[in-house]
Amino acid sequence: MSQIQNEVKTINSIQEYKFQNLSSLTKALLVLLYIAIVFSVLSILDSIMSYNLYASAQYVDISEEEILNNDMRTGVIAIIGMLFYIATIVIFLIWVNKANKNSRALGAKNMRFTPGWCVGWWFIPIALWWKPYQAVREIWKTSQDAGNWESQENSIVSLWWTLWIISAIVNQIIQRWSMSLYSNYNSTLLDYQNVELTWIFAGIFDIVLSLVFIKMIREICNKQLTQFQNQSQN
Repeated sequence: MSQIQNEVKTINSIQEYKFQNLSSLTKALLVLLYIAIVFSVLSILDSIMSYNLYASAQYVDISEEEILNNDMRTGVIAIIGMLFYIATIVIFLIWVNKANKNSRALGAKNMRFTPGWCVGWWFIPIALWWKPYQAVREIWKTSQDAGNWESQENSIVSLWWTLWIISAIVNQIIQRWSMSLYSNYNSTLLDYQNVELTWIFAGIFDIVLSLVFIKMIREICNKQLTQFQNQSQN
């Protein structure tokens, strides 16, 4: 494995990279992230409506049609939101690959992550919990100053990754909790209300994550473009 990685590093060290303006791709990614915020808001509103439905069931009878409509609305929002989420991941991986190539085109030396592995590490079990962070951190630093990148700060990348990991874990926990409630006939209306409350807080957390993500993506694109323009003028 190490021999293969060394060969890949050798190939990349002699390969010449041409700078690509990522403005259009970045705009597409940012649009998808803003759409993610919209769906987070819709999910929050959906959870509030579900919470109110379960709360009202303590005082008045609710029909099966009301429950069905409520579940259908939740399902539609979740499915459409998931489709946009998948599209966001695909565009982001393309963006990361090109951003890494841009860093190399700007003259960054001794980069640990190749353009291919910036994408590949997202699909390696266990390693995906920290390797993608390191790859994006490297892109961030080289985007600040390709000639002196190792001394650059990366606070926003650390914040983004921390929020990303927390969001992934929390959403998994709530998802499993929700499924257990629906499969348990002893679940109470209060249980359903509580799980909807957690979805509301998770939605708010995801909005914060998206905003940090947007800031990070925009700044990397702008910093790389600024470096390129400065180098072109010299």
